[in-house]
Amino acid sequence: MKLLFRIAHEPSRTLLLVQLAALLLYPWFDTGHGQGVLAALSVGVLSAAVWMVRRSPREAWIAAALAIIGIGAHAAFRFTGITALGVAGAAGYAAAFFYSAAALIAYMMQDERTTTDELWAAGATFMLFVEGYAWVFSGAQLLQPGAFVVPGAAVQQPLTWVQALFLSATNMSATGLTDIYPATPHARVLVIVEQWTGVMYLTVVVARMAGLLRKR
Repeated sequence: MKLLFRIAHEPSRTLLLVQLAALLLYPWFDTGHGQGVLAALSVGVLSAAVWMVRRSPREAWIAAALAIIGIGAHAAFRFTGITALGVAGAAGYAAAFFYSAAALIAYMMQDERTTTDELWAAGATFMLFVEGYAWVFSGAQLLQPGAFVVPGAAVQQPLTWVQALFLSATNMSATGLTDIYPATPHARVLVIVEQWTGVMYLTVVVARMAGLLRKR
C-alpha cells in the first residue's frame, strides 16, 4: 500500500525509474536477435510516459494515439522490412516521446512552486527527449543510409539502438559528439536541433525550477 501511495503521488519518479531500468537492459539485447525485446522495452517506457501525461494539462489520448502509430508501424517494419513502415514507426515513437516531454514541461511550469515530483519530472523529461531524438536518428538513417558513421570502423553499419541513444544523450547534454558523427547535411542539422533543444531545456526549464526552489 505504501508503494502504491508513492506511485500515485510521485508518478514522475516511477517514470524515471522505468527509464533507468530500460536503459540498463538495452545493452543486453542490442543485437539482431534482441530487437523484439528492445521494442518491448521501448513500449514499456512509452506506456509509462503516456500514463504520466494524464497528470499534465495536455491530452493523454494524443500521446496514446502517437504511441500506437509508432508501435504498430515499427512492428510491421520488423516483419516486412519495408522502409516506409520503419520511418513511420520511428516518427510515431519520436512524436509520442516529444509530446510526452512537452506535457511534463507543462506539468512542471503550471504553477509558481517546485514540488518533489516536479524535480523527478525534470530528469524524466530529459530522458524523454533523449529517447525521442534517438528515434529521429533511427528514422533518418533509414531514409538516408550512411547518415551517421563511426570513424575507423572497417565496415560502416547502421547505428544500433544503443549507439543512437548514446549519440542522442551526448548531444542533448552538450558533452560532445562522441565517436559517432553525422555524415550528411541533413543528419548534421538534426544534431544541431537536438543540441539547441538541450541547451534551451537546461537554461530555461531547469533554471526556472531551480530559481523557484531557491525562492521557496
